[in-house]
Formats: sequence, structure tokens, C-alpha cells
Amino acid sequence: MLDYTGIKCPVCGVPFREGDDIVVCPECGAPYHRACYQKEGHCIFPELHEQGREWQPPAPPRAPDVSAEIKDRECPVCGLLNSHSALFCSRCGSSLLGDPQTHANTPPQQQPRQGTQNGVPPFNPTPAPPRTGGYSGMPGMPFAADPMGGASPADVLDEGVTFGDASQLVRQNSGYYMAVFRYMKQTGRNKFNFCAFLFSGAWMLYRKQYKWGAVVLSLMSLLYIGYLFTSIFVSTPLLLDLMTRSGIDINQSLSGSSEQILLLSDQLAREPVLTQLLMFLPLLCLAGMLVIMIVVGMRGNRMYLKHCVQTVRRVKAAQGDGDPDMTLAAKGGVNVAVAVCIGACYFILTNFLPLFL
Repeated sequence: MLDYTGIKCPVCGVPFREGDDIVVCPECGAPYHRACYQKEGHCIFPELHEQGREWQPPAPPRAPDVSAEIKDRECPVCGLLNSHSALFCSRCGSSLLGDPQTHANTPPQQQPRQGTQNGVPPFNPTPAPPRTGGYSGMPGMPFAADPMGGASPADVLDEGVTFGDASQLVRQNSGYYMAVFRYMKQTGRNKFNFCAFLFSGAWMLYRKQYKWGAVVLSLMSLLYIGYLFTSIFVSTPLLLDLMTRSGIDINQSLSGSSEQILLLSDQLAREPVLTQLLMFLPLLCLAGMLVIMIVVGMRGNRMYLKHCVQTVRRVKAAQGDGDPDMTLAAKGGVNVAVAVCIGACYFILTNFLPLFL
């Protein structure tokens, strides 16, 4: 049996809903509400019976030809003119709802000064030409002025993924990342990401790279906790013991004279290798954290590029199955809540955990 849901009853004009009592004409197959058919007493399509044809459901309305529309909707973010019925910018993916801001396509109105003053001719401003997209190449123009970072939305970033797709997924700070992705694609070289270097796992979680973000953040937390424990319970007691044996009065001063410091260094050199290793355990933990930060800073952009490409492909594949949750808007952007939560945890870890040790 055909699914008549959404098709209008030819008698009352009310669309059929799931669960309605529907009957069909035995000759042409036209559907009716049972009450409507009983009210009429017969099928209202006798011409189909005479011609021996079957009833066909109405064709769905054709989608408007967006390419033929006038482009008069200005993006409030990048200034690109989009089709009249567009809801999102075709370049940066920003919403086109609301009032547009002032951009190159709408130059500010300037009133020319009349007459001359002190022999200076009148000033006749010339409106700036409309921007057509891409980096203008003007000296001193920051890449942040172009949300596509100099790339065209139609340019291919990877197989099945365009720069426009990646820009809609990145969203926040897309100008920087599109420029970096373009540089990496053209040169095959990487760029150091200082934000990824400073925040490591937190940056990954903020950019929705949950898998690697959890791994890196866990390693950094374990190394920091190891640094605290080894400093308080291993390295500090051994250092105080060496200072006592070197003749440094720890009750008065922990610095000691230059002779005492030399004696302390000599005493440390005479200690077994295991004792020396235990003394430097906190430094090894800090060195491990620094190594992770450097690796994430060096590999951050490349890992984020791979994440974007895989996510866009996954979203496009899921959209073919009609999954409304699998969209670039839902999967892209940043996770501010995770960033705030990590900041609170870091504050507690660094300020309150040492009080309990």
C-alpha cells in the first residue's frame, strides 16, 4: 500500500495524516477519507475511469533555482552578496538573518566638502569598489579580514571536501585556519600553532577534537600530579637531607654560602644514580609536559586539518541518510562549555591540590 501521508484528500482538501481511515477507488486508486468517500458516494475522477488511467499523486513542488535569483542578501560577516532566498552565506557559512553590517558592498555615505579652504581643492571621495572575495593582496591587510583566508569556497581542500565546507565547520577564527590550511596544501609544510602549544589538550577539546584532547589532557594532568607528588614527598626530603649533611642550616636560610652550595653539589655527585634520578624527578615531569606542548604546537594544525576533513566527509555521508543532527553547523564550531570546565579544573588543581599534600 502506498504511503498517502501529506497528500491532500481530493474532496475536503485536508492532507492525510498517519492513522487516518483511508479508502481508495477500486478502479483508479484515488485515495479518500472514508467519511469523504461515503459523503460523495462515488469517485470524483470519472475521466480517469473512461480513459482507463490510474490516479497519480501530485508532483512535489520544484525547488527554486537559486542560481537565477538576484544576489541582494549581504553577509553580515564577510560582506558577500548571496541569493535572495539564501539563509546562510555561501562563502563563510554565517547566518544571513538579521540586519547586515557595513561592508565593502555598502560603502559609508560621505558628504563632499563644498568650496575650498586655504587654497585646498574640494574633497570628492570615491566609493570603494565592491569586494568579490578572496584576499585582496593589499599590503598590511590582515588575513582576518577575509574569513576564507585567501581561499575560494569552491577550492578543493581534500577529496570530497572544499574550503567552503571546512570554513562552515571551523566557524570561529576561520580566517586564520583557512589561511593555514591553504598554506599547508600549497607547500606541504606545517605551521606552528601557539594556541595549541599553550593550551594543548584544552585547545583540542575546545576545537571538538575529543579523542586526542582527552588523551593529551590526561597525560598533562598525570605529569603535573606526578610533579607535585615527587616534589613534596621525594625530591624535597632528599634535598633537605643533603643540605643538612653539607652544613647548611635549613632553619635560618635555604640558600647557603657559595662554599656550602659547592659542597652540596659535590655531595649530590657522590650519591647513587638512583638518588640523583629521584632528585630530578620533578624536573623530568616538567620536561615531559613541555615536550607534549611542543609536539601539540607543531602538529596541532595538521591534526585539526585531518579532523575537519574526516568530519565533513562523515557529515556528508550521514546527510544522505536524512540524519538532521549530522550537519556542519551541529558538528562544527567550538565547545565553550568544555573550555570553561577545563579552566575551573585547572584552577582547582593548581591552587587547592597542593594544600592537601
